[in-house]
Amino acid sequence: MTIKELSREEITEMSAVEISYRLIKEKNGPAEFANFFTQVSELKQIPSKDLDDRRTKLFTTLNIDGRFVHLGNNHWGLKEWYPVDKTDEDLGNTFQAPEPEEAQEFEDIEDELDEIANEDDSDADEQSDDDFDGYDDNDESDDYDEEDDAEDDDEEDDDNN
Repeated sequence: MTIKELSREEITEMSAVEISYRLIKEKNGPAEFANFFTQVSELKQIPSKDLDDRRTKLFTTLNIDGRFVHLGNNHWGLKEWYPVDKTDEDLGNTFQAPEPEEAQEFEDIEDELDEIANEDDSDADEQSDDDFDGYDDNDESDDYDEEDDAEDDDEEDDDNN
């Protein structure tokens, strides 16, 4: 039974997704979302103030519903038209694994670059250590002494009083 053969009551009771499914199936080919949404809104007599909200809900539901497939450029089809086995074969032909020799060459180049980077890092560390050779980390005369500071504060307080 086609959509045109359904009564007004049957169409009103059907969901927008079910109407979309029937419209695309009757067309027997991919359909543009805007076109079949217009048909759905006319069939269900959706008020113009609700169109944006209903359009969003329908688009989301089509994405979730397992019967539909998005084909790009806002075109939708039915998954039953695109068997999984055929899709896997098509995708398998587009991807080719790299040759073992090419993969090994890539690994060799990557290892060489890592070695060069590590050498540069170690040179930079040595150079940064040389910048501080004039300072002795163990020299206690430069250390801040809180007790001396507290005594200085006490002397200043006595002088002010």
